[in-house]
Amino acid sequence: YFGIEKNSDSKLYDQVEVLYYNTENDFAIILNTKEGEQVILCRGAEGGNFATIYNNIMEKAKAYTGNKKFTKNDFLKVPNIKFNTRKEFNELCNKEFLAKDGDRCTIEQAIQTIDFELNNYGGSVKSEALIEALKNAVFETGRKFIYNEDFILYLKEEDKEKPYFALKVDNIDVLVAGENN
Repeated sequence: YFGIEKNSDSKLYDQVEVLYYNTENDFAIILNTKEGEQVILCRGAEGGNFATIYNNIMEKAKAYTGNKKFTKNDFLKVPNIKFNTRKEFNELCNKEFLAKDGDRCTIEQAIQTIDFELNNYGGSVKSEALIEALKNAVFETGRKFIYNEDFILYLKEEDKEKPYFALKVDNIDVLVAGENN
């Protein structure tokens, strides 16, 4: 884990923006990076898909009237995460579609790979997708922000409206074991 506690450098507080804090199981924050990326972390997510969850987070943030600053009494604990996964979408194979030029094509293979890491130095994500078709290929009081159970993570460029990556962490296999875990 990495995070912020009472004896941490107070400069770190500026990197955390509290979106809302309703309870120890219902809160969201933004971690702002030096590179202009934002890591949005949420506990108590509501919604059936990532787009709905993200919109609900933003609505709760607009309605929140509490302190949006991270303070010396607050506590932040985020797990180190690392995984590299490959997913084949077999349900798309042998499906036909019309190409832009009007030709019929059949999907032969659909694959996505994701290489993701988040730690106290920052985060990185690399995602590649491949769809191979028969014809063509396309390439106050202290609050506790502890992410030790199911949570949602979004990555977003600071100047963009929507995130470019979403992850539901509900499997401890993606958490990185370390000295502070």
